[in-house]
Amino acid sequence: MEIDPHTIQVIITKVQDQLRCPQCRKKMEVNLESLKVLGGGVAVMQMQCTACDAHIMLHTSISISKESMAGDVTKNASSRLTVDIDEIKTIKEGIKKAEGSFSKMFET
Repeated sequence: MEIDPHTIQVIITKVQDQLRCPQCRKKMEVNLESLKVLGGGVAVMQMQCTACDAHIMLHTSISISKESMAGDVTKNASSRLTVDIDEIKTIKEGIKKAEGSFSKMFET
């Protein structure tokens, strides 16, 4: 199953809107770094509550209807991109080495 970047953002947003810490019941912060595994119709996310430091592992199944994926010409061109988790990891490592600075990241 190919999942475009916009779908990943929708998944993260829906999880953040609905997820509360099971320990203190406060809203959890969910972002791309929370996503640990994505593939085969499954997403695994790992979060930590900023209020009480509880650790949460969330396992969810993903189903995308063929109608929503079929040639929608109104979609942004980037929604047709495929996501490679290894590429995301490489980019994250590069940003970390550049201390978050894109200028440092692309210096030659």
